[in-house]
Amino acid sequence: MPAVASLYREKLDDAGVDVIGVSQFNTTEAATIEFVERNQLSFPNVYDERAQLAGVYDIRGVPSYVFIDKQGRIAHVSAGARGVALIEAWLDQLLAE
Repeated sequence: MPAVASLYREKLDDAGVDVIGVSQFNTTEAATIEFVERNQLSFPNVYDERAQLAGVYDIRGVPSYVFIDKQGRIAHVSAGARGVALIEAWLDQLLAE
């Protein structure tokens, strides 16, 4: 998540790309707030206590990334830790559309 926060600050915010962090599973709302503050995440973050978003997007691992295209469709779902370069490549592809 800190890598995504850095990418967001450096590139995505100016491009108009929205990033939303979702915290769930083995954590609490207080721990989520502390994580956001400690890592200086500047994009919105929510605590999804009942993992409802995980059900909607069929999330099966943490961390997971759901990329939504300009038409509001799910373009890519990725579960598990990924390097910044791969995340940036997926985002570049969406920005080019």
